[in-house]
Amino acid sequence: MAELKIVASIVAKDNAGSEILSALHNVADNSRQEMGCISYVVHQDVSDPLRFTILEIWKSQEAIDTHNNSPHFDAFKKAIDGKIDALEINILKEIY
Repeated sequence: MAELKIVASIVAKDNAGSEILSALHNVADNSRQEMGCISYVVHQDVSDPLRFTILEIWKSQEAIDTHNNSPHFDAFKKAIDGKIDALEINILKEIY
């Protein structure tokens, strides 16, 4: 099966930018240790410091499923709960 890519966008609430950044550091560090993770990179918008984009590459859907059920991803979801204004997740497959 081909690799899958995830583009996740998060917009933090005005008073929660540093908390979201800390949670992103933790989830990225732990996710990079997962067997199915090829890449997990966190970006911050240069014109809007409350907007974060995470670019992930996974070996398979099974690897994504394992990640989504991991303790560190559960902790991340709890850490950002109520602290974000927007969340968008796109799972992509390369076609060309």
